[in-house]
Amino acid sequence: MLRNYLTVALRQTARHKAYSFINLFGLSIGLACTLLILLWVKDELSYDRFHSNAGSLFRVEQDQTGPQGTFHVNATPYPMGPGLKDEIPEIQDATRHAFPGVLLVRQGSNVFFEERVRAVDPSFLKMFTFPSIRGDAQTALNHPRSIVLTDEMARKYFGNQDPLGKTLTVNNDYPFSVTGVVAKVPANSTVRFDMLVPLDFIKELGLYNDSWGDNEIFTWVQLQPESRVALVNEKITRLRRDRQQQEFAGDAETLEAIRKRAGPQFMLRPLTDIHLYSVFGFGRRTGTVQYVYIFSAIAVFVLLIACMNFMNLATARAANRAKEVGLRKTLGAFRADIARQFLGESMVTTLLAAGISMVFAALLLPTFNRLSGKELTASALLTWDYLLGVLAVAVVAGTVSGSYPAALLSAFQPVRVLRGGPAAGQRGALFRKSLVVLQFSLSVLLLVGTGVAYRQFNYMRSKSLGYDKEHLIYVPLRGDAPKAYLAFKEELLRDPRVLGVTGTYQEPTYMSSNSWGVDWDGKDPNQRVLIGSAFVDFDYTETMGIEMVAGRPLSRTFAVDNGESFLVNEEVPKLMGLDAAAAVGKRFSFQGVDGTIVGVMKNYHYQPLQYAIEPLAVLVAPEALQFAVVKLRPGDIPGALAYVRSTWEKVVPSYPYEQVFFDQDFGQMYASDERLATILKYFAAMAVVIACMGLFELASYAAQQRTKEIGVRKALGASVPGILRLLLKDFARCVLLANAIAWPVAYAAAQMWLQSYANRTTVGVWTFAGACALTLVVALITVSLQALKAARTNPVDSLRYE
Repeated sequence: MLRNYLTVALRQTARHKAYSFINLFGLSIGLACTLLILLWVKDELSYDRFHSNAGSLFRVEQDQTGPQGTFHVNATPYPMGPGLKDEIPEIQDATRHAFPGVLLVRQGSNVFFEERVRAVDPSFLKMFTFPSIRGDAQTALNHPRSIVLTDEMARKYFGNQDPLGKTLTVNNDYPFSVTGVVAKVPANSTVRFDMLVPLDFIKELGLYNDSWGDNEIFTWVQLQPESRVALVNEKITRLRRDRQQQEFAGDAETLEAIRKRAGPQFMLRPLTDIHLYSVFGFGRRTGTVQYVYIFSAIAVFVLLIACMNFMNLATARAANRAKEVGLRKTLGAFRADIARQFLGESMVTTLLAAGISMVFAALLLPTFNRLSGKELTASALLTWDYLLGVLAVAVVAGTVSGSYPAALLSAFQPVRVLRGGPAAGQRGALFRKSLVVLQFSLSVLLLVGTGVAYRQFNYMRSKSLGYDKEHLIYVPLRGDAPKAYLAFKEELLRDPRVLGVTGTYQEPTYMSSNSWGVDWDGKDPNQRVLIGSAFVDFDYTETMGIEMVAGRPLSRTFAVDNGESFLVNEEVPKLMGLDAAAAVGKRFSFQGVDGTIVGVMKNYHYQPLQYAIEPLAVLVAPEALQFAVVKLRPGDIPGALAYVRSTWEKVVPSYPYEQVFFDQDFGQMYASDERLATILKYFAAMAVVIACMGLFELASYAAQQRTKEIGVRKALGASVPGILRLLLKDFARCVLLANAIAWPVAYAAAQMWLQSYANRTTVGVWTFAGACALTLVVALITVSLQALKAARTNPVDSLRYE
C-alpha cells in the first residue's frame, strides 16, 4: 500500500509539472528559511553548554537599590572570589576574571596590541572547560609570570614552533613564559579570551583594589551538588556586608551610614542563562532572548506561508482529482484510506522539499552568516540532533499541509462527482480565500516589522547626539603612551588641520562608570544617588562640540579646575532639585573630590542611544587619560590623518599607532539592530515571493474555471480591462482584508519591541501604507499575468464545444 501511495504521488507530480514545481519550490524555500533560523536559534541556545561543569557554574551579580530605581551590576569587588570560597561551604571553587586593558605583546619582530587578555585565578582552567593542547591546564597559571595562549595566538606569535617555555614581553616591561596552549575558544562562549595571565599581574599594573565596596571584576563560582542557590545568595549578601563593616571599623561615620542603608542584594546567575537573559543598569536587557523570540516567529511565519501555499494549491486542484476519488470509493476504498493516501502524498512532497531545502540552506549559509554575524558551518547541518529537528519540521509541515486537503478530498461523494457535479463547492473556495488572507497577513506582519526595524535603525544613526561627531577620531593611549599625551597634544595643535585635542579615561563614545558616593549641600544624607563619572582633559567640551546650558567649561585659567571643579549634565541639577543656573557654584562631592560645579552641559549621549541619558559628572584628571580625542578640520582629512600618525610615531615611537573614527564605533553599536532589519527584509521578501507563487497558480486555476464565463462575456461585448477588473477584484479584496487584519497585530508588536529602546522612533503610518501598497501591487501584478492571458483568449476557443 505504501508503494502504491508513493507511485501515485510521483505520477501526480510528473503529470502536473508547473503545479508540482510551485508546490515543491515554495515548500523548499520556506523550509530552507526555517532551517537557517533554527540553526541560528540552536546556536543561541547552546551558549556555554560545552563546559563539563556548566550546570554548576554561576556568575555573582547584584542589585543596588536607590531612589532612581534598581541598578543591576554584573561586577564584584576584587577580594570577593577568595572570600566566597573560604567562607561559604556550598561554594566548591571560585575564580575571578579581570580586564587588564589592551596590552602591547612582543615576541621578536612580532608586535601586536591584544584586547582579549584576561587576568584570572589558577582555578579558572579547572572550572571552565577549555581543552588543553599543550601544557597542563591544572597548573599552567600557578606561576605569577606564566601565560596561556589559544592555539590561534600560539601560531600568530610562534608559527609552527612549540611555544612552551618561550617568552612574550608585555608592555615592553613584563616577560611572561608560555606555560600552556588551549583550543580556540568556541564562538558560543560567553567567556572569551586570546591570552590568560595570573590575576597577580593586575597588582603589578597597579589596578588591584582590595576594597569590598568597589565593583570592578567578574567573579565566578562552582557550587557543590544539591546546593540551594537562594541560600547561597543570602550568604554572599551577608558576607559582603560583614566584610565592608570590618573594612570601615575605624570610621564610625561611614560605618553608621553602611548600617543604616539597604546594601546591595547579591545573586547567582547560571552561566547558561547569561547570553540570553543578561541585564545591566536600570533594567537594560543585554541578553539576546528577544532576538530568539523574533527569529523563531519569523521561522514559523515563513513555514506557515509555505504550508498554506501547499494547502491552497491542493484544494484548488481538488476538482481535477474528484473522479479519481469517486472511482476509488466506488471500488470499495474507505474514506480513511483515501485520507491516508493524500496525506502520504503530502508527506512525500514535504520530505522531498526538506531534502532540497538542506541543499538550499547549505548554499545560503555563507550569506546568512554575513547577515547574522554568526560563524555557523555546513557541518552543523549534519549533526544528529539537527537532522532530527529537520525531520520533525518536515513531518509537522507535511501534516499541516496535507491535513485539510486530505480531509476535503476524502469527503467527496462518488455519486455527485461521477455525475459531473461540483466537487468542493463554496466551502473549498472560501477556505482558499481564507488561506490567501492568512498568507498575506503574515507577509504584511513581516513587512511592517522590517519597516519599523529600519525606521528605528535610521533614527539612531541620524539622531543628534548632543555633540558634533563629524571628523572626530580617538587614539588609544596604550602602555606608557599616556605619559607622552601632553607632548602629543602640543605637537598636534601646531598644525591648522587639527581643530582641537582633548583626552578621556574611558572610550569617548561609551562612558559607563557609575558610583554612589555623591554629596551636595542640602542633600538628604539617607538618599543614595547613582551618577556616572568621566575623567577628561581640558578642552573637552570645545573639542567634542558640547553646548553649555549654564556656567562655563573647564579651563586652565582657573587653577581649581584641575581636579577640583565639576562639569555636570542637565540630569544632575534635576536630582539636586535645582535648575541649571542655580546649580552652578554649588558644592559637589564625588569620586573623593570635594569641589564645585562650574558649568552645566546640555545633555548629550555619552552611551549608545539604546540607553537613556543618565546623570553625569566630569572632572579633569590628566594622569588618568587613556584616549586622545582629535577634531580634524574639514577638507584635507587624509593629510590631517597622516599628520596625526607621523606625530604619534615621532612622540611615541615604541607603540604602534591606532585610530578610530567615532562613526566606526557607532556602526558597531548598532550592528545588531542593522542585522535584525536586514534579516527581516530578506525573510519578508521570501514570504511575499512564496505567497505570490501560490497566488500565481491560484489565478491560473481561477481563470481556467471561468473560461466559459469569460468567453460569454467577451461574446456579449465585454472589454479586456473589464475582464481584468472582474478577475482581479476578488484577489484585491483578499489582500486588503489581510492588511486590515495584520495592522493591529503589527502595531502592537512594534510598540512592544520599541519599548526596549530609551530613544525610539514612532510607528509611522507610512510604514503600514507602504506594506499595503507593496503587497497589493505585487499580488495584482502576479494575478494580472494570468488574468490578462485569460482576458485575451478568443471566445470562439472557449465556447466551441457548447
